[in-house]
Amino acid sequence: MRRKIFEDYLPAGMGPLKIILADIYLSLGGVSRNLYLVGGLVPEFLVTNKLSYLREYLGTLDIDLAVELAVEGNSRFKDFYDRLRGLGFEKQKTDDGLDFMSHSFVKHEPGNREVVLDLIVDDKFEPQADKLKEISPNVEAAKFRGVSLVFADYLSRDIKGSKGEITTIKIANLIPFITLKSFTYVDPDNGSAKDAFDIWYTIVNYGEGPDSVNREALHYRDNPDVQDALKAIKEVFDDESSQGTKDVVDILMQRYGLDRPRANREVVSPLRLVKGL
Repeated sequence: MRRKIFEDYLPAGMGPLKIILADIYLSLGGVSRNLYLVGGLVPEFLVTNKLSYLREYLGTLDIDLAVELAVEGNSRFKDFYDRLRGLGFEKQKTDDGLDFMSHSFVKHEPGNREVVLDLIVDDKFEPQADKLKEISPNVEAAKFRGVSLVFADYLSRDIKGSKGEITTIKIANLIPFITLKSFTYVDPDNGSAKDAFDIWYTIVNYGEGPDSVNREALHYRDNPDVQDALKAIKEVFDDESSQGTKDVVDILMQRYGLDRPRANREVVSPLRLVKGL
């Protein structure tokens, strides 16, 4: 996945993606109270780009939602799949094309553009050996470490749907976001260069940069998930030869035109200031 073409990410697509996200929340009604935006769309709501050479955020192709299951078998989830289909989403095929996934859905937009919706839940559900958790008929969510952080630390944002309706979404706050991104990036089956970019972009643009991130991290000094995530971030951005650094530098060079020495400085210097717990 690290070889995904960066040109696939189009900032111009962020507006339509937000509208689709709003329509999901509006269509799902009461279930929406249990949904939290995570993944690559979060920086659009969480931070403002302060780096003039970027021109714009790289963008994203997906909508990733964490599902809070407060009550198993809650009747509010029973028509989850029908409502997704009503919005034009269908189950994605597996990589081999022989089966369908119940935790990942795709919607085909004009211009041969695909919008992917992925669902995740916290990994503490039993049995632990199962990688998926059923949340309603025909709908599952992938278990993922650290998801529960979002349910306690989130921000609310208002967005507009396709018919002009305003709805309120919940988005992952800073520490839950970079924690989940860190775990995704170091996962050899799921990590991509875009995850490294999102970690770097969010940290350098959040508040006053790394100092603000360190202050937020202090609230999680006793949380093992956050501790492990920050440790991983420091390792993958340790120096110019680290994988995270190389992935972000490649994007800065190919997409934004920076030369390698400057790109290395832009990545390594600020992330060295992020402290562990």
